[in-house]
Amino acid sequence: MTKRELLEAIHKGRAEFEAVLADLTPEQMTARGAGGGWSVKDTLGHVAVWESRLVTILYAIERGVTPKAIRAAEVDKFNAESLAEQRDRPLERVLSDFHAVHAQLLKRLEGVPEHDLFDPRRFEWMEDEPLARMVAADTFEHYAEHRPAIEAMRS
Repeated sequence: MTKRELLEAIHKGRAEFEAVLADLTPEQMTARGAGGGWSVKDTLGHVAVWESRLVTILYAIERGVTPKAIRAAEVDKFNAESLAEQRDRPLERVLSDFHAVHAQLLKRLEGVPEHDLFDPRRFEWMEDEPLARMVAADTFEHYAEHRPAIEAMRS
């Protein structure tokens, strides 16, 4: 994969994700899922938090600072804490952040050299994984993970 292909995958995944949101009403976006689960708004806040975290990491890299990693064992706790922080935010604010953070992420990614994205030894804290792996996980793979739940809520 090249940087251009990575960015194309992000754009395509995002477009597919936003397509399932296109005609949802505010009531549909704020309604809880089955069993009191996440609403669409909660999911959008969740996606924005992970993209925001990625923006912070890219900014740290740009400054030559080692970012704080979230270990796999900490992901559920991080998600629960961020959901609790996001849950009472107004829909309009969540949507604004969802779009603004994504725009900032794309801007940051444009400035990352291709070798920084794909060299698995470039960043020691990535533990022999290329940075592109994290980018994929926090963007187009993340959208694909959550899209089915939103599609299910639509029907």
